[in-house]
Amino acid sequence: MFRTSIIGLFIVGFGFVILTVMLPSISTQVNSLRTDSVSETPSCATGNAEVSCVVNLQHESAYETSNPNWTVQETSPSSTTRTSQSVLGSNLQQVTISGLSPNVTYAFQIDYFKVDASVQSASHLDSLLKRFSFVLVLGLLLIMVIGVSKSYAMYAQ
Repeated sequence: MFRTSIIGLFIVGFGFVILTVMLPSISTQVNSLRTDSVSETPSCATGNAEVSCVVNLQHESAYETSNPNWTVQETSPSSTTRTSQSVLGSNLQQVTISGLSPNVTYAFQIDYFKVDASVQSASHLDSLLKRFSFVLVLGLLLIMVIGVSKSYAMYAQ
């Protein structure tokens, strides 16, 4: 029984080490394969009582609205970072920038990520790659559970 417990702990520990050491680099690599960097310079003008404006990106953002992974920089009339005052719309292309002054024309530089063309053309590949880290964790947990159960069954005889 002691030997079986040690083997089970070894399998779980080995899985944990693999997960903590390899997951960040795998996740970074999958992200770099899934996305392409894009830089756009849209402009907009605010009206008499408006303190925000809406610009449209040429491509859909590769990230969700809750975490767009972008930078929004005002380039004219001043140089200010507007990332925290910007909201990505649900269509992943419309950006609302707030905290502006009325009756001013603004220019921005928006750096964001779009889905790679080869990934986008393959059906459901982007959806799978977005969740690759989760799928990897589940697969490793499944392997660990099977490994531990097999070790208990093998040494119980």
